[in-house]
Amino acid sequence: MYIDQKLEASFSDLIISHLLSCRSIKIQRQVLYELVQKKKKKNRQVFLNNLHRLNKKGIIGFKDNNILINRKEVNKYFLFRNIKTKPTGDTQILVLFDIPEKQRKIRNWLRLQLKLWDFKMIQQSAWVGDGPLPKEFVDHIKLLNIKNCVKVFKLSK
Repeated sequence: MYIDQKLEASFSDLIISHLLSCRSIKIQRQVLYELVQKKKKKNRQVFLNNLHRLNKKGIIGFKDNNILINRKEVNKYFLFRNIKTKPTGDTQILVLFDIPEKQRKIRNWLRLQLKLWDFKMIQQSAWVGDGPLPKEFVDHIKLLNIKNCVKVFKLSK
């Protein structure tokens, strides 16, 4: 039993148990056992809390002691990922958008994405920056179903 506790204990657990033991191996084993058990209980509770939260959001479900994953709900969380490739080029572009209030998350994602690309805000729905925009961004706009709400113009001097 002591060997199992030693394998599951972290280095800090071993140090704490040694300091609290007053050089008694019996007390050190007891302290180490309690520290490891608390950590196990905490990790299990965190795991169960996460499962409950995912179930409440509709991402997973339970049926006959199996966990079922709802792919549609999981895909929603990937919709708002940031696009890493920055637009590079000499041309200046103007991005205008008018996204309804009901789609606030999409609107905030679009603003954040434009900020990450170092676009300058003229108004909250008008941004200027380097272009052209990456194809991944255009595909993402189509996937979010806001293609008719976003307009991109090429600026000339």
